[in-house]
Formats: sequence, structure tokens, C-alpha cells
Amino acid sequence: MIKKILILLLTIITAFSIILFGCGRIEPAAEVTIETEENESGEEIQKESEETQEEAIEEEPVQVEAKPRAQEGEVTFTTEDGIDINGNIFGSGNRWVILSHMRPTTQTSWFDFARYLADNGYIVLTYDFRGYGKSGGSQDISNIDKDLEAALDFVIRHDAEKIFLMGASMGGTASLVVASRQTADGVISFSSPAEIDSLSAIDKVGNIDTPKLFIASKGDGNAAESANTLFDASPEPKEIEILDGSAHGTFIFEKEPDNAEILSQIVLDFLNSN
Repeated sequence: MIKKILILLLTIITAFSIILFGCGRIEPAAEVTIETEENESGEEIQKESEETQEEAIEEEPVQVEAKPRAQEGEVTFTTEDGIDINGNIFGSGNRWVILSHMRPTTQTSWFDFARYLADNGYIVLTYDFRGYGKSGGSQDISNIDKDLEAALDFVIRHDAEKIFLMGASMGGTASLVVASRQTADGVISFSSPAEIDSLSAIDKVGNIDTPKLFIASKGDGNAAESANTLFDASPEPKEIEILDGSAHGTFIFEKEPDNAEILSQIVLDFLNSN
């Protein structure tokens, strides 16, 4: 009897051992599950962190390198066909006026007016067309628009808030041609023919959307007629001024001081209003 009881107790103890041993093996499995969940959670946190860093990089402002300010004095730049062009800078600031000379003069014919504009807050670039003054190459009116384009490119490389083109006679014709295909904030044609040699502005002015000012002297040959022809062919905004007198282009500064004063104020008013 006692032997049976001992066998029964041994059987019960063995059964409990098996049950307990089985429960003990379940616990490590639970720990593995917890570790797996923690690892997955950690990967999600890391992924979110990487995405946040990428967004921060994308939102960083782009640094734009400031363009240099030009200094007064003599400068040289090169045309697309390899001609070295000599120029001079007057004044300071970032509102530019590019002055193109007439035939047979050089950029020196603009120097007094350039100083006037500089005294009134503008930075001015004068230059010699190819074959004139200190510039290289041979005189070739059919290509002077390339010289002005090189001058414009030179200004664009510097700090320029606004750029105006002004030219006398053939310089005015070139200014209209270039303004029809390049960016400018205004253009002034002074005693300019609608066409000179193979350089023609009459078929170009219709493409100039920026403000335009046409100036000529009443007694200057066909200059007034050309000014009216160009004015009529161009779209708004546009202005025209026909002065008393007979001086052509920058000769007005030498021969007609009263008209030179009127001209200077007309040009300054145009620049200041555009």
C-alpha cells in the first residue's frame, strides 16, 4: 500500500516537473518576441530620423554668390568674334547706362555727359567700337552691334539692378538692334538713322517692349524724319523729342549748349522714370 502511494506521488511529481519545464521553455520565446518588436521599432525611429535629416537638407536656402561691383576707370572686354574693346567706367552703383558713340568720333565724345549721369546717381560705361579709339579690329559698321553686346555682357557680369542703352547716330541704331534681342530696361536713340550700311533698326524696333526714347534735332538732315519713322514702327511704351537746332548727335554738347542742357534733362527724366 505504501509502495503504491509512493509510486503515485512520484508520478504526480514527475507530471508537475514536465509542466513546469514546459512553462520555463515558453518564457525565452516571449523574450525573443519582445526583442524583435523593439528592433523593428528602433528601425522605424532611425528611418524617421533619416527622413527628417533629408527634409532639413532640402529646406536649406540656396546661397547666391553676389556679383562684383565695377570700379571707375579703364576696362577691356572681348566680343564674340574675338575683338578687344576698350571702355571706361564713370560713377558707381547698380543702375547702368551704356553709351555708344557716333561716327567719326570715339567714346571721348560722351565723357562729359557720362560724368553728368554719374553725378546724378548712375554708373556709366562708354566704349570704342571696333577700329575706333583704343579698340582692336577694323572699322565695320555691320558688326558694331556685336561690340555693344560685349559691353552689355560685361555689365551683366557685374552688380546691375537696371541697364539702359543710349547711342548717338550709328550708336543709337546699334542700341535699338541690340535692345530688340537682349534684355535692357530702356533704350535711347539719339540722331540715329533707321538704317546705316547693312545695320538696320527699322525691322527690329517692333520687337522692343521696353521703354524707348527717340531724340533728334529739327535741322539735322534726315535725323528727325528717321526718329519719327522709328517711333511709328515701335510699340508702346515710347516717347519722342524733336529739338530746335541742327547739331548731330554728341556734337550738340560742343555746338549748342542750350539744347545740350535740355537734352541732358530729357534723358535724366527718362532714366529716373523707368
